[in-house]
Amino acid sequence: MDHNDKLLAARTEDLFSLCEKYSSPVFSDFLDGAEQAVIHDKVIFPFGYNVMYSGGFDEAEKKMLGVFPEWTEPDALEFPMSCLKIEGGFTKKLNHRDYLGTIMSLGIAQSKLGDIVVNDGFAYVFLHSDITGYIKDNLHKIGNQGVSVTEITNFGDIKIERKYKTIGTVCASGRLDAVVGAAANVSRQISSGLINGGKVKVNHREITKVSEPVKEGDLLSIRGYGRFLIHSFDGETRKNRLHITLKQYI
Repeated sequence: MDHNDKLLAARTEDLFSLCEKYSSPVFSDFLDGAEQAVIHDKVIFPFGYNVMYSGGFDEAEKKMLGVFPEWTEPDALEFPMSCLKIEGGFTKKLNHRDYLGTIMSLGIAQSKLGDIVVNDGFAYVFLHSDITGYIKDNLHKIGNQGVSVTEITNFGDIKIERKYKTIGTVCASGRLDAVVGAAANVSRQISSGLINGGKVKVNHREITKVSEPVKEGDLLSIRGYGRFLIHSFDGETRKNRLHITLKQYI
């Protein structure tokens, strides 16, 4: 476990100590997928607590970890989380980088920001409640375009769906090198090189074994090619190759 992972594990373990000390729920900042994977792999949750992750909506990637006393039922409404709707981009279409860059320029740490879900003309921004007022008071423009910022009080009622490009293709097997080749549309030799070079992650974990099996529901990240959800394996072709459906993150 490297230094950063050890710090993350220590901060997570501190949550349980604080929960016991104050006999009340305590919460982490937002954790990205890689940090959640470290916690899952490296931290043993002690008995006597209830835990819950929440990112504000079902498909959220960045999430807070909540630790609740054992007599308390975990509740997503207790998380110190807000949602802002930022409307603008009517002259020039704004993308995720535009929203994130402007918010970061206000001196906001990434750990205080959850997912930013971009739509045409607006974006939902999930964030720690303690910076909500600051963002509302200071975010007036993105680039040279004026924007309006509104807090969504009942954001649990918003229907938020990720945007994907659906790809139907075939691959030789369910091995990682075969699936990477199909997703990136490259040869088996190139896909093996990507894996051996540490450029492929499965569920936020770097995998360097080309024969590693992948399964439905896995998240595949290929540096330089994008991220793909393994949606389904759909049976074999007449030549004993696998039909596979991928959903590429847009």
